Amino acid sequence: MPLSNLNQEQLQAATCESGYNLIIASAGTGKTSTIVGRIAHLINSGVKPKEILLLTFTNKAAIEMINRVSKIFSKEIAKEIMAGTFHSVSYKLLKELEVNISLKQPNELKTLFKSIYEKRVFMDRNEEPNPYDGGYLYDMYSLYLNSNNSEDFSSWMKEKSPAHECYTLIYEDVIDEFNALKKEYGYVNFDDLLTTMLDILQEKEFFFKEILVDEYQDTNPLQGRLLDAFRPKSLFCVGDYDQSIYAFNGSDIGIISTFGKRYKDANVFTLKRNYRSTKPILDLATKVIEFNERVYPKKLEVVREQHTHQPKLLVFHELFSQYEYISKLISKSQNSHSEIAIIY
Repeated sequence: MPLSNLNQEQLQAATCESGYNLIIASAGTGKTSTIVGRIAHLINSGVKPKEILLLTFTNKAAIEMINRVSKIFSKEIAKEIMAGTFHSVSYKLLKELEVNISLKQPNELKTLFKSIYEKRVFMDRNEEPNPYDGGYLYDMYSLYLNSNNSEDFSSWMKEKSPAHECYTLIYEDVIDEFNALKKEYGYVNFDDLLTTMLDILQEKEFFFKEILVDEYQDTNPLQGRLLDAFRPKSLFCVGDYDQSIYAFNGSDIGIISTFGKRYKDANVFTLKRNYRSTKPILDLATKVIEFNERVYPKKLEVVREQHTHQPKLLVFHELFSQYEYISKLISKSQNSHSEIAIIY
């Protein structure tokens, strides 16, 4: 029984009442054990495995959690849980509904997009900027799909790149032809999996008694709308405001920070006991982030007591200086090169 292995904070979160629950879980506080404990609690409480949806940031994370569930119950029970990334879950559900789609690799559809773009003629302009090339416009459109807050592409582009407003009509024309061709042949890319699923959820309802979301801090607006489109009666979202690293790719920290405002009677739990890091490492990490805007208060407690070397935080003004310093450290080391790792 996994619940007996949880600490008091983890157990309180894992066994909370159904509803809208946010769990603030810093690195090393046992978020995976808490999620698995939550799934076990749901099943023990009579929720059928097929009524549980687990959304993770990587398929590897989903596989790990499902494997842990299978050790508690059985492989047969665990495999009934719908689990995976937003994209893989959308793909599975669309296939279940027999929607006519053919998933293409990003480069395949990017090539199609560029071929459509190359047929367009831009007026010669002496002043800057030059229009985006086809590949960059494809990436910009993908960012738009993932990060917009319901505004149209023209408005979004005007805000992001006002100097390109003069090209917006041509950009939109390329995008319209691209989407028409995809629809004609049933082609979809990863973005289309989410937008297609979102359209279907306006009319079709999937009954999940609870949806669990891992790495909630890296959810982007498109994923946020998709999550709400499932009309969940109970949410169990796990994340950490300080670990959001995908803003460049459309993720919106506002999604986790406004959880309590967007969901009525929301509950926030915090996992404070850190099992991964020693005190010197945790002290340094805390010092680095202590001036971050604090939405949900937290103060981590160290569990590991063994003493280790003090970590150092080094700041370089140029990337080459950093490389040079690391090279010198390696050259002075008494360890063989096969025993040295650089994590970046």
